[in-house]
Amino acid sequence: MTQPISPQSAPEAHALSSPAPTIAPVPDARSAEPASAPAGMDVPHRAEGVSLLGEYEGGGYDEPRYLVSRGDGQMVLLSRMLYAVAEAVGDDRTLEEVAELAGRAYGANLPPQAAHYLIEQKLQPLGLVTLGPPVAAAPRADPLLALALHRVLLPAKVVRRLAAIFAPLFAPVVVIVVALALVALDVWLLGTGHANLSIHQSIGSPALMLAVLGVLLANTLFHECGHAAGCHYGGGRPGAIGVGVLIVIPAFYTNVTDAYRLNRRGRLRTDLGGIYFNAVFAIILGAIYLATGFAAIPAVIVLIHLQMLQQLMPLVRMDGYYILGDLVGVPNLFEQIRPILRHTIFRREAERSVTNFRRGTRVTITVWVAIVVPVLVAALVNILIFLPGFFQTAMINVAHYWNLGFAGYHEGNAGVVAVALVSVVILLVPWLGIGSLLTRTVMKAVRLIIRRRNASAPRHRRAGQTGHQQRELVESDVRGAE
Repeated sequence: MTQPISPQSAPEAHALSSPAPTIAPVPDARSAEPASAPAGMDVPHRAEGVSLLGEYEGGGYDEPRYLVSRGDGQMVLLSRMLYAVAEAVGDDRTLEEVAELAGRAYGANLPPQAAHYLIEQKLQPLGLVTLGPPVAAAPRADPLLALALHRVLLPAKVVRRLAAIFAPLFAPVVVIVVALALVALDVWLLGTGHANLSIHQSIGSPALMLAVLGVLLANTLFHECGHAAGCHYGGGRPGAIGVGVLIVIPAFYTNVTDAYRLNRRGRLRTDLGGIYFNAVFAIILGAIYLATGFAAIPAVIVLIHLQMLQQLMPLVRMDGYYILGDLVGVPNLFEQIRPILRHTIFRREAERSVTNFRRGTRVTITVWVAIVVPVLVAALVNILIFLPGFFQTAMINVAHYWNLGFAGYHEGNAGVVAVALVSVVILLVPWLGIGSLLTRTVMKAVRLIIRRRNASAPRHRRAGQTGHQQRELVESDVRGAE
């Protein structure tokens, strides 16, 4: 038996993310004004470039969610009702026809007024469907703790060719061989003392230190190729590889937003592809060391292992964050912090975004929030307290390496000059990240104040406006950042 759906009971939409790497401003069905019956048979149209991708496989929600890709590369996660409406739009169908087709697909009687409400208040603000006069530009991903100041290093066309070349490395037999070879290499390096000797020799030599930094840079780029190759192996289309600043550290990234269309195994393969390629790179270096005996190589292999462990931490948007998100089936974990805290600490009524999770998913995310929030708050407080001292120390070190570089230049020591310049850049990059973070934080605070003032304005002043909550896009395409 089917039941009619009213505008007030309309389901909520969720948006995934995209280019710099997450849920867009989405109307709130509980606070939006009910839409009046459409005057005349308006004809809705899908926005240019919109593609319906089907069910989001492996989601941690109590009901399935469905993926839609926008023309600008953003991914949007919709409820089954909204997806049915979006799917019915097209071929110059009127609202009545859209309502009939969507209701039939959903298994409910959907009046044209409800279809009008869902399109006008839900799908149109997300940039998926147009109806009537044009609205403001569709929201884009702008998470606070995402990669900033990013620029493309390798365009998508080049990355896809590289991904196709490296994709065979994900064949199961190759993965097993790589895992066994890495274990054998680690046991040999540690058991023979080669790793410890290499670290001591590299620290005392500017030339070896420069070689270590160069090889680590190559390893980092190969790491990003691993994400792209993993995405390609599963049937996705990776995008560009670029570089930016992740909070305070320089970071590379790969646009693998298209991995959302893959099943859970394909998404996890993409997430783990970077760490897996680190292992491949370490084995290649081990073979080179056996052939050449170059002193810095074991030290680099040790640092690669530390990078792999760092990537597995799910505290910020590194590989571990996306791995955990795909394991529990929730694309954007950071978006869940506010509703989880409101419900567990302030004892407010659980929001839909929380109650829509399966029990196991909700418990996992709650535990993650309980760990991440104190860690991030402690880190922020520590930075604010010691920021002046950090800045003073950084400037002293910049002056030191700058003078060291000049001295090396006059002595004709190119290795000292190169190490000094790299050190200066490394010391200055965090302050670019901090400046960007502070700027974006202030801008978000200003926008929040403006939204709240508009929301509290008298109703006659808000007539004709589309009220909505500001939410983060669910995921960033900047995944696998180092």
